[in-house]
Amino acid sequence: MNGTSSFCGWDGGSYFLALTVDKSEVAQHLQLHHGVKPGGDKDRTSCRWEGCGKKMKESISRHIVVVHLDNKTECGSCGKTFARLDLYQLVSLRRTAI
Repeated sequence: MNGTSSFCGWDGGSYFLALTVDKSEVAQHLQLHHGVKPGGDKDRTSCRWEGCGKKMKESISRHIVVVHLDNKTECGSCGKTFARLDLYQLVSLRRTAI
């Protein structure tokens, strides 16, 4: 999906633009178009993506990339799907260490 046009569903979805699965680009989009303060995406907040509303204290841009832009990694060995690349890498590392 990287580099393709995606519908932004933040606050009812008024933007259709090239949103990629890069969380820094998503964070920049939130800052420029929706007034999310820089570095503020790790404050306790609610996701304002249409139909979500999840309350969290994590990176809102990472949440959007993984949940709403569907950026998941599948393990070639076991077929399990990971929402975060770092978790997949951790599991893979542990698997090879056994």
